[in-house]
Amino acid sequence: MSNRKLAAMMALALGLGTAGPAQAWMQYCNGTSVTIWTTYEWYAPACTAEDGSEWRKKGWWTLNPGECKIVYGSSLPGRYSYYYAEGGGKVWAGQYSTCTPSTAFDWCDNTCNTNSRSLGYRELDTGSASNYTLTFNP
Repeated sequence: MSNRKLAAMMALALGLGTAGPAQAWMQYCNGTSVTIWTTYEWYAPACTAEDGSEWRKKGWWTLNPGECKIVYGSSLPGRYSYYYAEGGGKVWAGQYSTCTPSTAFDWCDNTCNTNSRSLGYRELDTGSASNYTLTFNP
């Protein structure tokens, strides 16, 4: 074996053994031709609202056409989470209603104020994934 091939094999072997830390996240991508705004809700036992709910919700992320953003930056907190999105006359909603403010927020579920409206969030089942990409399509 030539020295060049041996050096290449050693570099490859060393590179495989020094991979960086695993990345985990929930990422939203905008597959539409319009700007959309979106929210994310996840299980968070440390976030206990007055009614005993252990869920946290956060928003609003602005996603331009073709843009992706990480909305939750660590290993997914459970199999199920919830989201809502709107923009350009399009709405991604579901049957799980929660009070959501019109401006940026980071709240325990069932927290509300006078600058809020009830929105229906969609349930998302990510199975056993530690990271997931949700793409909003027309």
